[in-house]
Amino acid sequence: MKFLLKSIILSSAAILPNVAVAQEAAPSSVDQPPLGGLEEIIVTAQRRSERLQDVPIAVTAVTANRLAATRIENATDLAALTPSLTVPATQAYFQPRIRGVGTLAFGPGIENPVATYIDGVYLAQANSSLLSFTDVERVEVLKGPQGTLFGRNATGGLIQILTRDPTPGLSGLVNFSYGNYERVMSDVSITGGSDTLSGIVSGFYRYQGDGYGTNFATGQDTNRQTREYGARAKIMFSPTDSTVIRLSGDYVHSEGTYPDLRAPKGEKPLFGSAVPGTVWDTTSDYQSHNRYSGGGVTLNVQQGLGELRLTSITAYRTSKYQYNIDYDLTPNPFLKIANVENNQQISQELQLGSGPGSRISWLIGGYFFHFKGEFDPSTISFAGPVVGIPPLTSISLDGNQKGTSYAAFGQVTIPLGEKTRLTGGLRYNTEHRTLKVLESLSILGLPAAIDLPFTDGATFNKLTFRLALDHKITSDILAYASFNRGFKSGGFNILTPDEADYKPETLDAYEVGFKMELFDRKLRINPAFFYYRYDNLQLPFFTASGQVGLANGPSAKLYGADLDFEIAPTANFRIFGGASFIHDRFGTYTDAVVSTPLGGGAYLQSLGDATGNQLPFTAKFSGNVGVEYNIPTSAGKFTFSGNYAYNDGYFLEVDNKARQGHFDQLSGSIGWSADESRLLISVWGKNLTNSEIYTQFATAPQGRAASYQPPRTYGVTIGTKF
Repeated sequence: MKFLLKSIILSSAAILPNVAVAQEAAPSSVDQPPLGGLEEIIVTAQRRSERLQDVPIAVTAVTANRLAATRIENATDLAALTPSLTVPATQAYFQPRIRGVGTLAFGPGIENPVATYIDGVYLAQANSSLLSFTDVERVEVLKGPQGTLFGRNATGGLIQILTRDPTPGLSGLVNFSYGNYERVMSDVSITGGSDTLSGIVSGFYRYQGDGYGTNFATGQDTNRQTREYGARAKIMFSPTDSTVIRLSGDYVHSEGTYPDLRAPKGEKPLFGSAVPGTVWDTTSDYQSHNRYSGGGVTLNVQQGLGELRLTSITAYRTSKYQYNIDYDLTPNPFLKIANVENNQQISQELQLGSGPGSRISWLIGGYFFHFKGEFDPSTISFAGPVVGIPPLTSISLDGNQKGTSYAAFGQVTIPLGEKTRLTGGLRYNTEHRTLKVLESLSILGLPAAIDLPFTDGATFNKLTFRLALDHKITSDILAYASFNRGFKSGGFNILTPDEADYKPETLDAYEVGFKMELFDRKLRINPAFFYYRYDNLQLPFFTASGQVGLANGPSAKLYGADLDFEIAPTANFRIFGGASFIHDRFGTYTDAVVSTPLGGGAYLQSLGDATGNQLPFTAKFSGNVGVEYNIPTSAGKFTFSGNYAYNDGYFLEVDNKARQGHFDQLSGSIGWSADESRLLISVWGKNLTNSEIYTQFATAPQGRAASYQPPRTYGVTIGTKF
């Protein structure tokens, strides 16, 4: 299967010299595709609604139907449909990585270089529950820097989630699912109203009775997402033809022991032994647990001003995250972490742009963003042989990081004749951050010392840009070339406040791509070829006590190719998929953290040479192929869906010593629906290959810690639409 997926991208190059003749011989209508043709996909990759095939950016767009058919239940599942995307996740944090660009660091004020947006609102701290709602209309994965229109932390790209608008009348859906591990899932969405005022309410509930594994030290279940629930509502008010006001809000709560840490398969921690059973079992005296609750409210106002359009997006979000970890990974009470993290953010964006009929397309805007992230507190507790002298029993830290960012941006697309367009854009960012930390120590359980408050501050300024040229070879073939610069802001590490602030990282991206629809729009294939110069990388480091931070590292060079494709030979049959090839290497990196095994589960961590090593969690090749097949009959419609994903593996840390081996993932469903979908029944399965895939990995002196993505799951869903 790996060689079949590789042949897809190679064959696209062979198609290019001949596609113009094929398309000119059989032109197709964009507005009315022929029977069996591809559905039209509208994206907002340039902050306006456009056909996917007209946007000179590499974009993977996943529709609501495909999300449902492939059982995408949360944001971490997206990697199965987007080969250039990997999604390691630490506790409840969503940590996407696109084309090798991302981070494993987490904590107050630490943001990902792949930005996450929902309905135009940037999420500084994204949670993996983002796709749990049934009202998601579409997910857009934009590859490469998007710093001109989207901001300072879109170095590697962004993931944009668009939710459904309410519709007039009354309609909705209700689903109930039951799966192995005593998983109970329910979803509901109801929408209705008039053309002037309408609303939509969606909610979900998840419960898992059995854990994926057992904690052999306590006899309790572990790796169990005990419960998760959420609600989202949107009201849309259109008092005139030129005014649309959307007010939306959401809330999510989750708790459980997934993902739980343990030593990697076949390894043992210091003072412990290898874990028996499966990779989802543990041996910890201190039961890990995490609890997340958060949400926000957004006001989006769109106003037509003659030939212009004005948009205002105002948002506030807050979250609280508590997690407890047994970081010695043994049945003995040596080392545990208990953190309480709070985050708040407020943002305001104004956009003024040309209307849909303008020959020159332009957009200017301003952006304000303020956040506060804090530990309240972060506590590390010690016991046994790791106590040392004096007998230190705990370190408690209260601290916060605040940031205020302003930006002004603009982008214009100018036609150069009938078939060629030139796009240019600039964005100037300025950001000021402050740090305040108070640390206290405990000896034999009694307060021993309290440090004076530590404070610091820093300001970061950067100009980013975009330049792109696109040309319509035919009505259904677009070629483009672009040069983009993105940057990720600098900041502080609350857990190591005495260290200097880490500086911004920048990425210069060169890209050439094609958007092609062939054979009467029965085949869509969008290849892209890229080269990255990545400077001043912000790389994570892990302390012996299990804490994590960011520090600047070397430069890196990455180049490769990726593509998305879809084939629609008939109205009821779809084949879709993609492939990604990446070559990635660090530049000069002589002060990397290198881990050397000492025996007995211990590791010596020292500075060493990682020059020329590969970036963590970056596969040389990955790809997927999926199928959707509908069979209408007099007894109802039968639907067969499946998706196969392959990844040839990647290194897990910068020293390139620990590695995730190659893996396959297979998911699928068989469904039946009665007339007008009044009754729907489906059986489904995810990770049917039961692959063991790391979701987090870290090396410390007392051993390596890891957790794994969920094992094979399956179940049945019964639902109705009205």
